[in-house]
Amino acid sequence: MVNTLPLRAGPAPSRHRISRRTVLAAGLSVAATGAPFVARGAERLVARMDLSPWGVQAAMQLAKQKGWFNEAGLDIEIQDGTGTISTLQLLGSGQVDVGQVQLGPMMVAKETLGNLMSFAGFVRTGDLAVMTDKKLNITKPSDLIGKKLICFTTSPWAPFIKPYFAANGISPEQVNIVMVAPAAVVATFSAGEGDGFLSVMPDSEPRVRKTRPVNSLLLQDAGIAFPSYGLVATKETLAKRREELRALAQIQKRAWTYIYAGHADEAVQAIIAQRPNAKLDAEVLKNQIDIYRPFFESPTQPKLEFGLQSDADWSNAIRSLQKIGLVKADRQPSDYYTNDLIK
Repeated sequence: MVNTLPLRAGPAPSRHRISRRTVLAAGLSVAATGAPFVARGAERLVARMDLSPWGVQAAMQLAKQKGWFNEAGLDIEIQDGTGTISTLQLLGSGQVDVGQVQLGPMMVAKETLGNLMSFAGFVRTGDLAVMTDKKLNITKPSDLIGKKLICFTTSPWAPFIKPYFAANGISPEQVNIVMVAPAAVVATFSAGEGDGFLSVMPDSEPRVRKTRPVNSLLLQDAGIAFPSYGLVATKETLAKRREELRALAQIQKRAWTYIYAGHADEAVQAIIAQRPNAKLDAEVLKNQIDIYRPFFESPTQPKLEFGLQSDADWSNAIRSLQKIGLVKADRQPSDYYTNDLIK
C-alpha cells in the first residue's frame, strides 16, 4: 500500500509529499463538484459484483469509464461475480475488499460471518421475485403448486426459498426447484425449460421480455422484505480503508444521481465499453436501469438521498427475518449498516 504520494515525478523532499488522506479528500471534492483532479498514484480496491454486468452495476462501470475513481486517487478493480452468496463468502474470507450485493442475504450471512457491514445502500426496496411464463396466468403463490422453477445455489434467493413457500402455505414437496449454473438460469427458461424461475425482477424481466414474457410475484409481498443492493465490507476493511471506502461510496452516489438525471444511455454505453467481449444488449441494460428507479426509493423515507440507509427500513427487515428464524432476536439496525461514509 502506498502511504504517501509525490506531487511530481522523481525524488522530492518531504515537504513536497502529500498524504493519502489529502489525495482522497481532494477526490471527494471531485465527486461533489466535478472539478478535475488527477492523483499521481492510486489506492487499489477490489470490488466484487454479484454477477456478470447488468443494469445495477451502471454506477460502478460509469465511474470507471469516466475516470472518476482515478481522479479520486482510487484504482478500482471491478470483478464479475457468480452470485451474491459467493461474493459474501469472498468478503468474509478477505479475498476482496468490497462487495456490491443484496443486503438481505448479507443479514443472513452475518450470523456466521459477523464482521460484514453495509456502508452504502442504493436499491432500498425488495426486488426478488418468482417469474413465471405469462401464458400460465400465475397470479398468486398457490398457483405455483406443481410447477418447475429454476434457480442457482448462490442466488440471493437461496436462504428465502423455503420461508417464501412456507409463508404461503406451500410445502417444499409441492414445488420442483431445479438448480443450474448462475449464467444458465435465464437461458434455460428462455429456451422453454421449466415454468418459471427465481431471480431479481429488474434484472431478469427485461432479458426474457421478447422470448418468453413473465408474470412476477415479489418476495416482499409474502412479508419477507429487506433492502436490496448496497456496498458491503468487513469491519476490519472499514477501519483500515476508511478514506478509500468513503471516496468509493461518494462517487457511487454521484454516479447514480448523474444516471437518473437523464444519463442512463451514457451509463449503458459505459457498461458495454467496460465489458466489450460480453455481448451485452443495450436495450436490455437500459430497461434494467429504468425499471430499477422506483426500487431505489426507501419504503419508509421517500426521497432519501441515494446511498443513505434508514433505521426504519432496517428495523422492518430485522423483524421480517426474525419471523422466519434467519436472524437473531437481539439484532439492531446498527449491527448491519453505517451511514458514516456516505453522508
